[in-house]
Amino acid sequence: MSVELAHRVDGAPDGPPVVLAPSLGTTLQMWDGLTSVLASRYRVVRFDTRGHGASPVPEGPYSTAELADDVVGVADRLGLERFAFVGLSLGGAIGQTLAIAHPDRVASLVLACTGPKFGDPQGWKDRAAQVRAEGMGFLAEPTKARWFTPEFVAAHPERVDPVLEMLLHTDPGGYAACCDALASYDVTDRLGDITAPTRVIAGSEDPVSPPSVAQELVAGIPDADLVELDGVAHIANIANPVEFDAAVLEHLERHS
Repeated sequence: MSVELAHRVDGAPDGPPVVLAPSLGTTLQMWDGLTSVLASRYRVVRFDTRGHGASPVPEGPYSTAELADDVVGVADRLGLERFAFVGLSLGGAIGQTLAIAHPDRVASLVLACTGPKFGDPQGWKDRAAQVRAEGMGFLAEPTKARWFTPEFVAAHPERVDPVLEMLLHTDPGGYAACCDALASYDVTDRLGDITAPTRVIAGSEDPVSPPSVAQELVAGIPDADLVELDGVAHIANIANPVEFDAAVLEHLERHS
């Protein structure tokens, strides 16, 4: 059953709608920069994934199908029949699930720092169990190393620290239930069912969804293209907003 997600709408009221989906452990605020770029022309919709931010935290485990249905619920409440969708990491998994299950709703798709699956399911189950037992604190250092390169961490603490604060303030039960969703997520055999025009964005230094995984998406999704950002790890929109936002905007402009 879908839940009513906390969401925010910015930009041009009559513009083409764009839905932005955040990564695991972050909130809609991770998209502040891209929202400011898009708002002059687009109607920008952001949300907190269930279990995150101001959204409800139903008992888990969750599935990406449920997370996608939550997005459909937001779109229905806002009267959005079709919309562009931009998702990073878990947000990209939601986007793929949404584009497969509801192809009539997705006008175009940007999949950033994501893949058709996320490694070994047992790893996600183990992380979920540890978060339920210990809380979020132990995740700070290993997550920082996955999300950003050491050079970026050293040079830009003012951009790194707010994102890590989102992580540390995420409800442990909600985070763990989303880990459960990633453990069961695998759309490798369904990529050919995605009909929305798709752009894949990868960071060259991303240890979570490296360029080789991005290539799997491009190979599986009809007519998808790839933009690789040099020197960038997992949270590419924060690490290189200029090139990331330009890649998103160019794709949206082409397919609006």
